Amino acid sequence: MSTLTKTVFAGIFALALPATASAMCPSYETSGYGLSYDAESAYAPQSTQVIAGGDIDLGECAELPGYGYVVESPDFTMQYDALGMGRALELRANASCDAVLLINTAEGEWLFNDDTNELNPAVRIENAPSGQYDIWVGTLGAENCDAVFEVETF
Repeated sequence: MSTLTKTVFAGIFALALPATASAMCPSYETSGYGLSYDAESAYAPQSTQVIAGGDIDLGECAELPGYGYVVESPDFTMQYDALGMGRALELRANASCDAVLLINTAEGEWLFNDDTNELNPAVRIENAPSGQYDIWVGTLGAENCDAVFEVETF
């Protein structure tokens, strides 16, 4: 094989790597189950059943925080209206196994949590802005389990 052919193959292989790597990580390009709350309606806790876990190992996604296993698309895509109230928004999961939360906020920031409430994760965003929040409810280990995702404002 000539040097030029090797260079062309190496270039094609290098171009294919980012697509392959990103396909193995969570993506908010496809929406999850739609939720919609505002600062007033979420003042009372709102809950939704979910199966926690997935087949994507967050440890292999260098651009994302955290560890554990999630699915590719978000479990939930939540529209949130802060109503100008300045309330804290808390997102949490209560699961029958060791669960984790991965969140892409309305401002595009990635947040991760494991074990805030014993083996259950929770993320509190002070003065949470209005917008779209993509949420993954994952597991620490590769097993899936039943969980309840909760939203509450304070």
